[in-house]
Amino acid sequence: MITKILRNSFLAFMLSGIFVNVVSAKGCMDKLFTVTINNSLSIADAIDNLAETCGLTVVVKDAGARQRLNKKLYYVKLNNASLKSFLDTLLKDNDLSYTLKGNKLSISYLVTRTFKVHYVTGQRKGTSNANVQVAGGNSNIDSNDKTPGGSTISIETNQEFQFWSTVKNEIHHILNTAGDGSVHFTKVGDEWIGPDGQKWEYNPLEPVVNPEAGMITVTGTARQVERVSRYLAALTHQLKTEVMIDVRIIDVRINNNHSYGIDWNKIFNTSIRFTGDVTHGTTNSVTHNVSLKDGSDIGDYLPGGGISFTFSGDLTEVLKFLKTQGDVTVVSSPRVMTLNNQPAMISVGQEIYYKLTTTNKVGGSDTATSENEEVKSVFAGILLDITPEVDERGMITLKINPSITALANEEDAKNLQGVRTMPPDIKRRQIASVIKIKDGDHAILGGLITRGHGTKEEGLPVLENIPILGYAFKKEQKIDYTDELVLIITPHIIRNNRNVTLKDLGYRNLR
Repeated sequence: MITKILRNSFLAFMLSGIFVNVVSAKGCMDKLFTVTINNSLSIADAIDNLAETCGLTVVVKDAGARQRLNKKLYYVKLNNASLKSFLDTLLKDNDLSYTLKGNKLSISYLVTRTFKVHYVTGQRKGTSNANVQVAGGNSNIDSNDKTPGGSTISIETNQEFQFWSTVKNEIHHILNTAGDGSVHFTKVGDEWIGPDGQKWEYNPLEPVVNPEAGMITVTGTARQVERVSRYLAALTHQLKTEVMIDVRIIDVRINNNHSYGIDWNKIFNTSIRFTGDVTHGTTNSVTHNVSLKDGSDIGDYLPGGGISFTFSGDLTEVLKFLKTQGDVTVVSSPRVMTLNNQPAMISVGQEIYYKLTTTNKVGGSDTATSENEEVKSVFAGILLDITPEVDERGMITLKINPSITALANEEDAKNLQGVRTMPPDIKRRQIASVIKIKDGDHAILGGLITRGHGTKEEGLPVLENIPILGYAFKKEQKIDYTDELVLIITPHIIRNNRNVTLKDLGYRNLR
């Protein structure tokens, strides 16, 4: 008791010349303090003297604050500091939060804060699936046997984005750091233990997340909540960046039927301004400099991969080059808007339905059976999954996963109108590529080659169009063909601080 009185007397003596004629918190707000504390006083000692001098009412709101107020102040020196700076030094620098309203000073160790996060509810999941199920025909399947009389071949690519659960886990991880070094506790199991074996009374709680309202409520120390605030500010800044992705899907029927595809070496003889490296997209992509030797065969990388590169400028030169390689057909030109780091899904094709009939034994009887009919489908067409990531310099990293599925049997394509009782055979081409590109530049992906058989009509102009008689002036011949699918992808960052015109987004010749 004597020691405490001496310490309080020491501090009061140090402050006596500063607080002369000051009898209220309002008066203290206008004063500057020069204070030196070097006698191992506690935070509580300093607050007690400050409260007596300024006429403050002090309220300690939780047990953690009461424990922290007993911490020793080994040395504090303030020169011409305001009351706010004085309190910040004593309290905030020791991970204590406070509010001063009138003459009431409230001190707490834990604070609760609610953040507003503008993001859609739910989760996004993209699935590219190509499977073929071969039924067991008319074979009987016992109802107790869990193994079907057939087999399934499935190739599936999943991409799932669970925003709210991910954010919740990351915030909880941030809260699981005690005091940022101002508290010397170590986590042991589910508890925090100090160097003297003392338990930290506060075990961080999980944040309360309300996806429907877009609200996250966090309880923690002032420093922990501030870290959460900085994290959410950086997160929302990244998320609010929008990217428009312009995709042109072009089919090139190669003139030379025996070719391995487009001779991409010749594109470097054009006036196109290339801005990056050539990448051969395989399972493990390998990047090469833009210097392919004449005569090198891009087809050697197929069917396991493709080729990709970036360039700037108009697309006219690229289209001219493609026309030198074969007949060019624009399959689709979708434009899609997505947020930063969010996948954009583009699907061009059709669902092929079939009816699968299975026969099961009933109750173990050898004669009683039941038939079940189930309608299933497989997708045939183009499935494109693009995820943009914009960095602080405005560079865009595109994660591109195009997949092409088609009917393996030409006869299946001719009989799509009937009712199928067996799943069609599906062939698939898929590549994966990661490209770094500037805003407004173009990325080209090629190498998705399809070979097949078809028919071609040749005849005399005009005469071949005469009804009935025209058949005498034309003929139909079987041909082999080689098609290569080319994807031209152009990302545009949508900036809120400037007006974006249609021309900026790639539109031309608008009236």
